[in-house]
Amino acid sequence: MNTSTLRTGYMKWLLFLVITTVFISGCKKDDPLPPEPEPTNYEAYVSHKYVTTYSADVIRSMYSNLQLSYPDAAPLIEKVKYGVNVYEVTYKTPFQGNQVEASGLLCIPLSKNGGSFPMISFQNGTNTAHADAPTVNISNLLFQYLHATASMGYLMVIPDYLGFGVSEQIFHPYLHKKSTVASIENLITAVSEMTADSLVTAKWDKTLYLMGYSQGGWSTLCTTYDINKVNSLPFKVKASVCGAGPYSLSIVQNFMFEKVTYPMPVYMAYSGLSYHQLGLITNPLTDYFNEPYASNLSTYFNGQYNGSEINQRLNDTVGVLIASSFLNGINNDPTYEDFRNAMTDNSIAGWNTDIPIRFYHGTADNYVPPATSEQVYQEFENAGAGDKVAYFTLEGLNHSTGAVPTILGGLLWFNQMEEK
Repeated sequence: MNTSTLRTGYMKWLLFLVITTVFISGCKKDDPLPPEPEPTNYEAYVSHKYVTTYSADVIRSMYSNLQLSYPDAAPLIEKVKYGVNVYEVTYKTPFQGNQVEASGLLCIPLSKNGGSFPMISFQNGTNTAHADAPTVNISNLLFQYLHATASMGYLMVIPDYLGFGVSEQIFHPYLHKKSTVASIENLITAVSEMTADSLVTAKWDKTLYLMGYSQGGWSTLCTTYDINKVNSLPFKVKASVCGAGPYSLSIVQNFMFEKVTYPMPVYMAYSGLSYHQLGLITNPLTDYFNEPYASNLSTYFNGQYNGSEINQRLNDTVGVLIASSFLNGINNDPTYEDFRNAMTDNSIAGWNTDIPIRFYHGTADNYVPPATSEQVYQEFENAGAGDKVAYFTLEGLNHSTGAVPTILGGLLWFNQMEEK
């Protein structure tokens, strides 16, 4: 057989092989694709995004500047060990029978080896403006110092509260215990899920400290009680710091109403409108506020104005802003029974705590009376808390000037507990 015949035979065989292979391949079933991994079903966590970074050197400079005005801040400088990454966290929390999305900040130490750290959750004071939420107003100086706290080896968590950040379409449930506590606890749960699933580089060692000022002092105490005494969560509070909070809402309300003028009418209006929006009080706002304020309150508290701007739209003369029937009947008129119940239900009293709690309050505070801190401290004493609870009076300081000393005192105390 010559070479040409061999070549022709080889080509026919090759063609047959190709056709057969194609035919067989076309007749067999497609190989199934590998199944997509099931999405992780988180209890609270939804998403997070990077916000900013602080270097350790920048943070040392920040604390050096701070100690010029507050010498007590000096020990914090040598505690700075890490740079800090800041993230915005979106998470789920219940509100009026529905699951809604809320937001807050998570600040983590930038450790080369990762590491496991304690957590501080800081609850801020009264806010009315969407632009001033912690996740929005990143350049706020107080918030920046709080971000920097992570450099000392903490996970720093700062909730926006409902009504701010990603939930700004909701009217903020001001001084509403149930929804406030849930929003704080679920942010902590979301961060726990993030750290456990390595969504960020730092881990949580399950040590939890709580701290807050003004509204945040109240929400801190409410949350401390719920976590340690009521809710079955996989974490407990180790210690809490509460500054100038309206723990007894009736004491605060009477303090406001007994005066001819009150310098923060925004506080009086905010709680009344909040409870009306929540359905805790059902009678018309004109039963509580005089016109034109009653009709205009919702436009003042639309998230566009800060507290000072709302104060300018209200009136600091109590009898001009508040309806006389309310002033005269708040303590006994059946018309205002729902309001009295709302005040009672959303106050927080002392208990026989098994963890340490510190209270701070400025003696010259004319926004939130020191009497509310004095009373809750006495309630703890009467309940048998003993030396677990301490009350620090800030001599000569008012509501505004008492904030930073409270935070510094709390951070130094937490540092001491971590060193033991």
